[in-house]
Amino acid sequence: MTQALENKVAIITGASSGIGETTAIAFAKAGASVVLGARRQEQGEAIAQRIRDNGGKAVFLKTDVTDQAQAQALVDLAVSEFGGLDIAFNNAGTDGQSGPITDVDDSSYDTIFDTNVRGVWNALRAQIPALRKRGGGSIINTSSVLGTRGVANMSTYVASKFAVEGLTKSIALEVAKDNIRVNAVAPGPIVTPMLESATGGNTDGFNGIIPQGRPGTTDEVAPSVIFLASEQSSYITGHSIAVGGGATAGFVTG
Repeated sequence: MTQALENKVAIITGASSGIGETTAIAFAKAGASVVLGARRQEQGEAIAQRIRDNGGKAVFLKTDVTDQAQAQALVDLAVSEFGGLDIAFNNAGTDGQSGPITDVDDSSYDTIFDTNVRGVWNALRAQIPALRKRGGGSIINTSSVLGTRGVANMSTYVASKFAVEGLTKSIALEVAKDNIRVNAVAPGPIVTPMLESATGGNTDGFNGIIPQGRPGTTDEVAPSVIFLASEQSSYITGHSIAVGGGATAGFVTG
């Protein structure tokens, strides 16, 4: 049976934990050669080694996507190591400081927007020329179910994810003629180290407001990314797939 991503080369940012880690492993199982980028070198190297130990192809490069040169270096590694680039999963992100807008400081705004927006912007500018050289490909950006709705005390994060949604749609239009598809996956509350840190380890607080009654798992996000990366979604671009247990329909209030 042919694997969904056989002979493809994929970049994953934010690959050292959570959704990025799970999706990197899933990409390799689907047949892709994977280039992992993240700021945490030890964790990233360990994931790349685990993929290789299981017969896959993987390399890791310590990467801060807020730096254009580092975003370009990740693409250059894909080309030098595996011959080109077919897929990019721009997943690096942060939730940053929450609270009323009058309490959020400038440095928190900069951190959130530099990572969640500039990071995607930098990655797109580096990836698109390489995808054009391959005759096309697929880009998937990590948005959020909060990229389409407001939430009190999370305005900076929410605004950054609205920006990711806008970038996704706009760049999809720019590169459609190049056979490059640009989509997003929009997770709801997913049990990851970032969510556990934000909630003090108590992720059960979402059970009462998510329609399906629980936060999701990274294994429930990865299949949507694989789908958007594969030829099964060949006529889908400029779209965002919500993986949020019904959160885009609304929150349970009673």
